[in-house]
Order: sequence, then structure tokens, then C-alpha cells
Amino acid sequence: MKTLSILAILNFLTGFAFSQAEIRLVTNSSPFQTGDDISGTVHTLPVYSPGTYALNFIVTNTSGTPKNWNIQRLRIEAPAGWLDGLNWAPFPDNEFTGACYGPDAMPSNPWTNPHTMEIDSNGILMVHLTTDQPDCAHYRYYVMEGSEKVDSVDIEICYVLNVLEQKEVAGMTAYPNPANNLLTVNTTGLGGNYEIRLTDVLGKVVYHETASGVKKNLDVSEFKNGVYLVTVLEKGVVIQTRRVVIKH
Repeated sequence: MKTLSILAILNFLTGFAFSQAEIRLVTNSSPFQTGDDISGTVHTLPVYSPGTYALNFIVTNTSGTPKNWNIQRLRIEAPAGWLDGLNWAPFPDNEFTGACYGPDAMPSNPWTNPHTMEIDSNGILMVHLTTDQPDCAHYRYYVMEGSEKVDSVDIEICYVLNVLEQKEVAGMTAYPNPANNLLTVNTTGLGGNYEIRLTDVLGKVVYHETASGVKKNLDVSEFKNGVYLVTVLEKGVVIQTRRVVIKH
């Protein structure tokens, strides 16, 4: 029971220490928007090509008293050749008082200069991560008051290959609608032969053909005016059905 009580107290104190700030990812700069509070969590960033990626976080003082905060970056895991930089400033920073570390001048675990955070005021943490090879990295950014860790946010960035080579989702479109003389069926994600079936509203098949390629033009000039269903099948499985109107 004593052990459980001690653990409960420690958990309470830990939660209190990490409840003085909110950290939100900037999701749009114009109009300015931020996401949910992600303090104490890991933000995952998958990327598919080498380059420099920028992330901006708004840090809000929710402690109820003015604070003097700075940022410490901890490089938990980073491949050789990957670079990172950061900027910590009031938000907005009209007097350019922020502290910056460029990728070439980044110490192993830097601390930025502190600045005063009034009650409910904001600071902006700007992070730049440069990848040059397929791999993953893990960085942690502590909000610090002196030597005390007030809050944190982690970034995991993974540069992965072949993700964009996944098969395109199978589907089809049919146009124009209404159609007069020609109806074009355009398919996506189909690698080989497929079937095109045209039925009237009573379910009668009025056209059936095995086709290949992305696009197929159907001559509907002799069809009666009315509503039809165009269905594309691959190996007997319905991929998609569209409702079209034929009107001469």
C-alpha cells in the first residue's frame, strides 16, 4: 500500500510538472491554424524524398503565471549526415528576439535563449530537419524553465522508399453524361483485361465487351434514350458501376 501511495504521488507530481504548457502543430499559415495539443506525445512525419522539412509548433503558457522558458533539443537517434536546426521566439516576434540554430551550427544537444512568457502568451518553436538517405530519426524538444523540464514534444521522421509505388485504387468514370453518340469509359488501377457491361433499368444487358487499356469509347448512337448502368468488372468481380443517361 505504501509503494502504491508513493507511485500515486510521483504520478501526480509528474502530471503537474507537464501541465503548464500546450504544444500545437501549425497546420496552416494562411489562414493561421493549429492542431490539437500534442504536448508529451510523439509526432510522426513520413517523407518520401530527401530534402529539408519544416515543422512549426505554438507553445502556450497555461500555468497561470508568467514564465521564463527556453528550448532544449535532445537528439535521441539520428543517422549520420542528417541535419537539424531550430528557432525559438515569442509569437509574434515583432522585434526579432528569437534564438536560432542553423543546421551547420547545431550543437549536439543545444539550449536556446529564454524569453518571458506572459500568462496565456505564445512562443513559436520552428524545427528544420534535413534527410539525405532512407532511414529514421527521433528528436525530442523540451520546454525548459531553468533546469526544470516543463513539457516536451517528440518528432519521429522516417524517409521511406517505394511507398508511392503501391497499386493505384481501381475505379472508373463514364462521360459525357448524358451521352449522345459516344460514351467514354475511363479506368484506373486495372492492369490487364477487364469487362464492360451496359444494362438498362430492367437489368437487360445491352452491351458487353472485354477491353484493355485505360480508356474505351462505346458507340451508343443506336441505343434508345433512357437510363443505363455501366459496370466494369475485373476477373468477374465488380469494380465500379456508374449511372448514365443516353439522350439523342
